[in-house]
Amino acid sequence: MARVPDARRKAIVRVALTVLLLAGGIGAASALRDMGWRTFAVALASVALAPLLVALLVSTLQVFAQLARFVVLLPPEGRAPLRDLLDATAIGALLNYTTPLRSGDAYRLVRLAPAGEGQKGRLAPLLAAIVVERIADVGVLFAMAAWASGPELVSWLSRSLPTGWTVAALAALIAALAGGGLVFARRLPRALGSFVGSAWGLLRSPRFASSIGVAFATWALDAGTLYWTSRSGGYPLSFRDAMQCVFVLNVGIAFPITVGNVGIFEATLGYALSRHGIPAEHALAIATVEHFAKMAGLFACVGLLRLGRLVPGLGATRRHPA
Repeated sequence: MARVPDARRKAIVRVALTVLLLAGGIGAASALRDMGWRTFAVALASVALAPLLVALLVSTLQVFAQLARFVVLLPPEGRAPLRDLLDATAIGALLNYTTPLRSGDAYRLVRLAPAGEGQKGRLAPLLAAIVVERIADVGVLFAMAAWASGPELVSWLSRSLPTGWTVAALAALIAALAGGGLVFARRLPRALGSFVGSAWGLLRSPRFASSIGVAFATWALDAGTLYWTSRSGGYPLSFRDAMQCVFVLNVGIAFPITVGNVGIFEATLGYALSRHGIPAEHALAIATVEHFAKMAGLFACVGLLRLGRLVPGLGATRRHPA
């Protein structure tokens, strides 16, 4: 197969991205053409202050929970000072939220990677922790979405799940794949094998269980933010309904293509809210307020940690071992 020149490959990528952005823009324009913008402005202006302030507090706590979800995965020995670890994780979360393609994870890896010849072997555990944290994050999101869906999901599963020999065959296939994966991992190049080994060790460790527990708190706070912003907009959602909307929102922004998910966030969450009987203009207003609360929580967390860096000795006593 002929190799595609780099210049041509880049041109293809640009064209593909341009088509995606134009298609998204056309879709958004057609969907928003009939929007009652006057009603939207009135709904946005009538947001209640007290529930919004509670939403901002919950959103800030949710960001701190995101930091804890990653911190508990790292063993105390050999990790960065707590001050640097929290700061790098918070800025990484902010970059993930405001820039495309999860660049915050790359920032976190570069910022926290140990320096020096004697520390090269510690890069794989750090990368493994970032990947395993994502596994905990996504796994718990699906678990809470399943809980929020309640009887509807149970009814669908009862009609859709295979039974009998099919289940046994699937279990045997999964076991065979897992066993083959472990054998294959031992034959991987040293660097990749070290990463796989570190990730597998984390998945079997109590630290992964701790990260799962923190992830439940994180998503509960995420749904809690929407719980309060919906009240600020005059259409109070139940916690279950808020969790369903959070799930739809995160599916919609899983692959961010705009800065800060602007537009995509509001459109996706507005659609999810409208499924719960909220008029389109009010749903968009609540989604806009929710986006503001999420961004404000991120900036508040980073700001508080930056202020904390002014306090002498906070988290600065633990260093990488030589």
